[in-house]
Amino acid sequence: MPKPAPRHADPSPAGEWFRFWFGDAGRTQQLAAMAAAGFLAFFATQWFRLDKDLAGAHRKVAAQAEVAYVAPVAAMRVASLSNQGFVADMLFLRAAHYFVDHLITDSRLPWLDLYLDAIWGLDAQIRQTYRWGAQVVKFGQRIDQEVAERANRFARLGLAYFPDDPWLYHEIAFNLRYSFVPRDADDEKRIRTLALQYLEAAYSFPSFALDPNYLVGQYLRAGRGDDSVQAALETYAQATDEQRQNLRALLDDRNKSALAGELAWIDRAHKRDLPWADPTLALMLGPRRSLAPPVDAVKPENWYAEPPTPAELTKRLGVQSVVPLDGGGLRADERAGMALPADTSATR
Repeated sequence: MPKPAPRHADPSPAGEWFRFWFGDAGRTQQLAAMAAAGFLAFFATQWFRLDKDLAGAHRKVAAQAEVAYVAPVAAMRVASLSNQGFVADMLFLRAAHYFVDHLITDSRLPWLDLYLDAIWGLDAQIRQTYRWGAQVVKFGQRIDQEVAERANRFARLGLAYFPDDPWLYHEIAFNLRYSFVPRDADDEKRIRTLALQYLEAAYSFPSFALDPNYLVGQYLRAGRGDDSVQAALETYAQATDEQRQNLRALLDDRNKSALAGELAWIDRAHKRDLPWADPTLALMLGPRRSLAPPVDAVKPENWYAEPPTPAELTKRLGVQSVVPLDGGGLRADERAGMALPADTSATR
């Protein structure tokens, strides 16, 4: 009697998925628990959104009747008895309470300008209030051009007193780029150009910690390839190791492999010779080389070789295949300064 043909399992991904989750009772229960948790999370999110919309509708009428009183700045200066900074701090706490009260209800802040203008009238040197106001006015609501203009007003007032704050430049650039609605093609070009100028100003500060690849990408979207390469070179020192690898890859893509190799070589020398120094300072000092007494400067054997680089360091930096420009551990400008013949190379 012939044996029945064996039943072959479904080789498709869907069949594998069903066999994995429904072939074992424990995994089936686990899948059911995860599905229930996902449904509850989705239901809670929708319920919170609906509840907030209803609360906003109820408070919309009340918001028109809502009043907030702040005494005139001149009166508060007199009443502060020369402690204007303290009174400004107290008003800042009141403004924060006002923001939280509206954040969990309707996210409308019609009187935020009143509090902030009073704070700045008392003490305009409270740096964090400008960025705080520019950000909280956008929380919990649809960010349209009107909201973005309010945020930019706060940021521009901050730049009047703190022109060295890169985050205020970035705040204005972000709002211009993503929240302003241009009237026509010329207006769109003007807004995009202005946003990029503010973004350039933000990245010009060494203390600005945002990924420099974002600036390079904005240059590329604007069709400014040469500026993107220049931005990659200028922001290289303030980037992290991963961001530097991305910048070098971008230079390779832009047919700037020589510059990418040069940056990688300097970066490797920095990690090896000057790990204690700030990256910007280390790139200014350059790689360390121990030089022998120059008895005969034209003979490369009179110059000590560059110290070896640990394999672990080259692997961590992602520069295993990077070699100096002349293949001998020297850059072109160093070779010219040492007056070595062109057909010689430094010993290793």
